[in-house]
Amino acid sequence: MHARNNTLPPVVRELARDCSFTEPGPDGRARCKLRGRVFKDRGLAGDTEEWVVLDVVHQAVGVLLVINDDATHLFGYSGVRKDGMNANMLTRLNRFAAHVNDLFAPAGGEAFIPGHGISQAAWELTTLQFRRTLAWHIAHQPFGVVAGARQYKHAQVAIFEGYAGTSASGFAAEVEAEQAVARLDYAENLYRDWLASGPSGGGASHKINAEFARIHAELADLPGTIADPRRLRTMLSHLAVILHPGILGDCFYQPATALCARQARQPAGKKPLPMLNTCLTCPNARRPSVHLPRQEQDRD
Repeated sequence: MHARNNTLPPVVRELARDCSFTEPGPDGRARCKLRGRVFKDRGLAGDTEEWVVLDVVHQAVGVLLVINDDATHLFGYSGVRKDGMNANMLTRLNRFAAHVNDLFAPAGGEAFIPGHGISQAAWELTTLQFRRTLAWHIAHQPFGVVAGARQYKHAQVAIFEGYAGTSASGFAAEVEAEQAVARLDYAENLYRDWLASGPSGGGASHKINAEFARIHAELADLPGTIADPRRLRTMLSHLAVILHPGILGDCFYQPATALCARQARQPAGKKPLPMLNTCLTCPNARRPSVHLPRQEQDRD
């Protein structure tokens, strides 16, 4: 197959020309999907699998159908082209990066795409970087490790944790640092929502709102403004440490009062994790307005 000469991951390389389709989801909305084959740890012929994707992926498939002409594969093409498309994928990626730098880098200034090392040598793109970076971002979302294991077709959650850099075999320190920043960003968003008179509920609502009010009084924020963003983040850091964002609500985890702590078994050598299905009546739970659309959908 022509596509075998490419350097794309096997799952992408084996996509057929009719791989994209849509079908209704449980809520009635159309889901954009891809259909392909998974070979890792499977039989010689692989197994047929499906992935939920964004609409932009379907748009990309449409572009590939135009520029590639293989009779069976999306990334396959025949003949010799004069536009440089006959080069392998790594060459094409780095040609595109160089093109972006030519377009957007200031004259005599730094490259638009940052280099690396002391010499700031041009960053060499590989297809694996995109896949792993995407896994990293998925893993940082609430329940992202479970979602990532499903989307990457990994048999076990532990495999995705290692792939995304959340286990001891990956980049645990870096991941934890980024997760801490993400929690602080989210805590800041909650404060801004409270400042804009956003509604909230749950057992922890009164306590957290009172803490927001204390911070607001110390910062002396004017309506619609944050007086000192850096100081605000410092004052929110103690809340971010105990904050666990959820799908239908958030948990400001305090083990002494957590209802889930009575049921949860602490993994050996690890910190216990909240059990979010006990949050309805828990004094640690807070439901801000950001969760309202999901709550309404769940109710309906």
